[in-house]
Amino acid sequence: MEARTATAPAPVRTSERLIAFLDAAIAIALTLLILPLMESVSEAVDEQQTLGDYAAEHSWQLLAFALSFVIIAMFWRMHHGIQSPDTPLTQPHLTLQLAWLFTITVMPVVTALTGGLDTDRPLVASYIGNLAVSAWLLFVIALVERRDRTAAGLPVDATLPATPLAVALLFTLTLLLALIVPSYSWLFLMALSGLVRAVLVRFGVVGRDRAADSGARDPADGGVDDTAEHSSGIEKRPPPSAP
Repeated sequence: MEARTATAPAPVRTSERLIAFLDAAIAIALTLLILPLMESVSEAVDEQQTLGDYAAEHSWQLLAFALSFVIIAMFWRMHHGIQSPDTPLTQPHLTLQLAWLFTITVMPVVTALTGGLDTDRPLVASYIGNLAVSAWLLFVIALVERRDRTAAGLPVDATLPATPLAVALLFTLTLLLALIVPSYSWLFLMALSGLVRAVLVRFGVVGRDRAADSGARDPADGGVDDTAEHSSGIEKRPPPSAP
């Protein structure tokens, strides 16, 4: 009888290489933010300007650089908390990640325009609008991440999309207000992201904290984890009373 050769299952592609690629691209985007300032520094050196004169003349460029650096770092931190290296890599997931990366690589361009041109409605809309699109894409990525990890039997936080959704809603509100009154000051609304996230989780918009919903108490505090008790299918019975 001929021996049958078993076909080995195809290896599952994970997101590890994708994360490394995204991290490198984001680092490059952060570095490119400084290029307009480097050009202005060369001009200041040729004109023998003082540091105070340079800071006063290019204050808006310096502010735009600092603001964009903080925002890109915030997006990278959110992405770092969403994407896990052991998540199976699917084509929709890859497409969404590349679309999100596009909004990050555009940031040096809109930042240079913001720092070099007068503030008007189209310019403010292009800057804040790009941030809103980036946040909504990150929210969809979080939904896909949660779905793919659940399908693969991997642990995942049910409230994973809460933070990007809160940020996306606030950036959208900021964009609408900036279209009415063109100003970058509306970006201070992003300080409310933690509060908005808490409200979304509290009302179960993106998923609830299972431990909080089940009312389970921490065994370290003398409580009993009822969730684990029911999931195991074993009912705890009181000990027999002494005769």
